[in-house]
Order: sequence, then C-alpha cells, then structure tokens
Amino acid sequence: MAEVAAPPIVVSDGPPAADSSSPAKMVDPVDKYAALVVRGTIVGMGLLGTALFLRNSRIFAKFETASQIPKEFIRKELELKGKIRMVLPTGELRIEHEPIVRLPRLLPRKKNAKVGLLTLRLAGLDISKAGHTYITKDLRLANKPVTFTVIKHADAIDDTLDADVTIKKSVFTRTNLNVDLVRRGYARVPPPEHPSHLKAIQSVPAYSRLVQKLLMSEKVQVADRRGVGVWERDTWVETMQSYPSAMGGIIRANPVTKFVVLLFNVTRDLTIQGVKLTQQTWALIVATCAMVAAGYRKFAAGVDRMTSAYDRVKRRLK
Repeated sequence: MAEVAAPPIVVSDGPPAADSSSPAKMVDPVDKYAALVVRGTIVGMGLLGTALFLRNSRIFAKFETASQIPKEFIRKELELKGKIRMVLPTGELRIEHEPIVRLPRLLPRKKNAKVGLLTLRLAGLDISKAGHTYITKDLRLANKPVTFTVIKHADAIDDTLDADVTIKKSVFTRTNLNVDLVRRGYARVPPPEHPSHLKAIQSVPAYSRLVQKLLMSEKVQVADRRGVGVWERDTWVETMQSYPSAMGGIIRANPVTKFVVLLFNVTRDLTIQGVKLTQQTWALIVATCAMVAAGYRKFAAGVDRMTSAYDRVKRRLK
C-alpha cells in the first residue's frame, strides 16, 4: 500500500494569524456588570429594610390617639414621655407624646398641621373641686415635660386613658402628681364599693399596685395631720395617732434624706435608661441584619433565575 505523506509542520516565531473566517467573540454584559449590580442591590435592600423597620417600629412612633398605644406597652407598664399642652377644667391633661427614640426630622412640619394630643386622667383618684383648681391654675402645668405610665383605658370615656403621671420640675426634681394630690388633701382613693374601681383592682395588676401606693400616701400625708382638704379629723385620738407619721414626715423632709433619695433615683434612672437603650440598639441591629440577610437571599435567587433564563435564551439563539 502507498504511504500517505504527513503534511509539513510550519514553525513560526510570531503569534498565529487571526482567522478571518472565525466568528467574532461576544462580550456578555451580565458577566461584566454582575459585581456592580450585586453590590448596589445589596446596599439598596439594606437601606430599604432599615427604612421599613424604622417606619413600622413602635419605639420610633408618636402616639396621637389612645387607640395607637399598643396593648403590650400598657401590659408591660412602659414609661412614656411628653409635654402638657392643655389642662381641662375637669382635671384631665392633654399631652403631646414624644417617641421613645426620636429620629431627626428630614422634612419640616407643615405650619397648619394639627398635632394629636393624648387625654390622660389621673388614675385611682377621686379629685375634689379644690383639687381641680389646684391642677388647672396653681400648678401651671402648660408646656411642662412629664413622664406617664398608662394604667388602663378610662371607663365609659372614649379616647381617654387612666395614667400615673410624674411632672418634671427641674433637672433633678420630679413629682408624682397622683401622690401629690393625695398628700395635699385634694384627692382620695375611691371607696371599695365603687363598682368600676373594684373591678379595676381585681383585673388590672398595675392599677392595684397604684391604689396600694396611694393608700399608703393617705396614711402619711400632711393633709391628714393638719385636717385640711378632703380629710377631716373628728376626735383627738386621730391627733395622737398622727405623731408617728409626723416623725416620718420630718425624716423625709430632711435635706440629707432628700439628697440620698435623689442620688438613688438618679442612679436608678440612669441604669434603667442605659439598659433600655442597649436593648433597643441590639434589637435594631438584629432586625436590620435579619432583613438584609433575607433580602440578599431573595436577590441571589433572583440573580440565579435571571442567569439561567439568559443562558437558555442565548443557547436558543445560537
């Protein structure tokens, strides 16, 4: 059989010549901009998740009606802040609520925009007419900062809350308005035979504790010793019985005792606020990370689906 000669091998020092008949190489835009798209989408999803969390979170909310306050806030007896904008003749306080954590306002508030006010009634008290005058005129509560704990919704009064209210008089001085009215003789705890009062004591633990504190204030309050306000002394026996409580009042009025109490209150409030701030910050970080991770997983799945679809289309076109 005749041998077939192999084609000669040509060795060239230069690069191989481009074949004019070979098809042009196409650049895939998905491969070129994939990293940029992924990074931009992750950042966008993170910002969107953070914005949604801040918008829907209760700790950044401003309550303008009683129905907006979550039941969990009432059950946990969370302390809320605000400013007194109006005092009604019946003794109720109209308060502008301030969020637990205030965010900077990006857009200015409209001039004619109305701000909703919460209506608070002092819980556990039967206030006298002199007490109404004391609240509305003597205290001058307008625009004063207050802290309050919502105890329950007021009976048979729409959009009104029974609350334990504390007035901030100065940087280091605060006065509980419920207790102050009892000690001055302007109010007293309703009698046990009052139906709504008895029902609240049996069903609302926070109200029961508040009533117990007010009853203790009745025993040691100054008005009881002096026979002023709604309290009256019938016999000299009550005068003799009031001496131990008078000694307790002298001790409490001592500047050293007040300083110790003040130091304790400041330390306690700073500790509580520090713990609350740490818990809120940790909850914000955890929620943000969870939302970013969920968004990233959804985005990754979407990118995979789009890449698969694009590959299928490209194979069909070929």
